[in-house]
Amino acid sequence: MRKKLVGYTLIVLAASILAAAQSDSGAEAGVNFVGMVRYENNTPAAFVQVELWTDGETTWRSIVMTDRMGKFHSSPPCMVVKYRVNARGYRPVEGQVDISTQPCRALESITLRALPGTIPGSEPPAAGTIDARVAAIPAEAKKEFDDGQRAISGNDFTGSVPHLRKAIEFYPRYAEAYQLLAVAQLQTGQAPQAETSLVKAIEIEERMPRAQYLLGKLYAMTGRAQLAEKPFARFAELDPQNPDAYFELAKVNFALSKFPEAETHARKAIDLKERDAGVYIVLGYSLLRQDKPAPARRAFQQFLSHDPKSKMAPDVTDMIAQIDARSKK
Repeated sequence: MRKKLVGYTLIVLAASILAAAQSDSGAEAGVNFVGMVRYENNTPAAFVQVELWTDGETTWRSIVMTDRMGKFHSSPPCMVVKYRVNARGYRPVEGQVDISTQPCRALESITLRALPGTIPGSEPPAAGTIDARVAAIPAEAKKEFDDGQRAISGNDFTGSVPHLRKAIEFYPRYAEAYQLLAVAQLQTGQAPQAETSLVKAIEIEERMPRAQYLLGKLYAMTGRAQLAEKPFARFAELDPQNPDAYFELAKVNFALSKFPEAETHARKAIDLKERDAGVYIVLGYSLLRQDKPAPARRAFQQFLSHDPKSKMAPDVTDMIAQIDARSKK
């Protein structure tokens, strides 16, 4: 009987979950720690992992990744926030910022300085010491890569492409150049070409969390959830403290009708402080599909408490009303 509860409303809402949960959830709400990571030549450190945490009575921890402009943001409590950046080929950077006094905000600038004998400017693989492939990148290829990266930093995505292609021509195993080329291609509306570039990057170096993430997103956005699951799972392995990895896996598993798995991944994303309130929608509908209306109702209520002005709020409110009406019968 309870399965009728999901009915037509679930069919309509489920179709929009993968897109609307992200776009309408107000992910920027509550952000009070904004940072910028740059290399010593003042170019943005794109797709670099930043670890943030607090100690004391309240323990909070988050791992975020910089965007293509080297920026990152988070929502720590009003405490002394510590941070650490460990980028392969660069000296580790640690610091702390006291945001214990209202309005509890911080704007932090972090500079990465290359270790002797390393090649600055490219995104390193996820772990380990610098390997033979990276060490073998010739100077002419690195120069073209740097030129392409500077063009992207200046939002000249079209202008970056010839440089990145030239870098690959000089060094066919330049996985980082393939990944950056994919970013430029995505920004210029060339999704099929970006997919090819990402596949090639991962063939060369599969320990690249950002490439795995972008490939998974491309598959998911083009309706190929069955293909998206593998790169998202690898993304989670490479960056296990990143809540986005589990949120993406939750959405993909929901699309594949793997509802227990979707529930597990959504809960993991929530435990890791996922900022996108849409994770509660995915959790709620995953629970409904398992005939668990009471916990589903709690998940929907959590969504409304986090993002009451969302465009999906009326539909979620209606679903809560349906659950309540059904429980009284």
